[in-house]
Amino acid sequence: MAPSLSSRPASPSDDESVDLECGLASSQHPLTRRQMERDLVLIFDSRELRRHEAWFLVETKWLDAWMSYVLGDDDDADAPKRPGPLKNDTLFDREEFRVRDNLIQTKDYRGVNPQVYALYAELYGTDDAKPIARWTLDLYATPVMIDDVREMLHVPGLKARSLVTEMNEELQSHEKGLEGLKTREEDKESWTYRCLCRCEFLVPCLNRLLGGGPTYKKEKETSWGDYFSCCKRKRRRVKKSNKRKKSKESRQEEETSSEETSNDEETHGLLG
Repeated sequence: MAPSLSSRPASPSDDESVDLECGLASSQHPLTRRQMERDLVLIFDSRELRRHEAWFLVETKWLDAWMSYVLGDDDDADAPKRPGPLKNDTLFDREEFRVRDNLIQTKDYRGVNPQVYALYAELYGTDDAKPIARWTLDLYATPVMIDDVREMLHVPGLKARSLVTEMNEELQSHEKGLEGLKTREEDKESWTYRCLCRCEFLVPCLNRLLGGGPTYKKEKETSWGDYFSCCKRKRRRVKKSNKRKKSKESRQEEETSSEETSNDEETHGLLG
């Protein structure tokens, strides 16, 4: 039975190895790339293979670096950084095109299933390094044929690409939040719309070019004193108007009476 990624390797550097299942799930902090990578890999990590699958051997040094990274804290300035590409240079000599000598299982290399290897390759790349696949956890056993390796990684590779893309989109959306939505909305706006509707210098420029725009008289605020004085002025105007009406009516009455008097005198003269 092969050791899983969550088990601790029995090596001289055992004290430096980290256990993936150390209770990070109880953390109340929002999800980070470290946590999401860890959760994604642990979903597919296994101690046994399915039928027609082989072990893909990975450097123990690289796996320890990845474990330290996913268990680190983003708020810690000394937190481990992301490991580099999955090259397996300590296992395979590219110049001589052969595996290196005297390597020990668990101490120097460990095995992962095809899906976990595909996730690592999608997340970090391989720098064109060929995968090291064996039917057993023995680096020096008969290698798996390249055609079988390609067939074994075809479906896991497509699945890994989809899962990693989804994870990156979720992280991007979480980090940017509403800012990302605002940016996408602004990208949809045309240049003309931005100039005419969003340019804060448009109105002052048009005011200069066209010689000023319409002006509006500011409405005066009415106080209680102004209100009472206004009422007094209205009452005075009403009184004056009433006086003028009365004086006009009295003058009309006088004129009417004088006309009647003159008519009576004329009539009396004619009869007399």
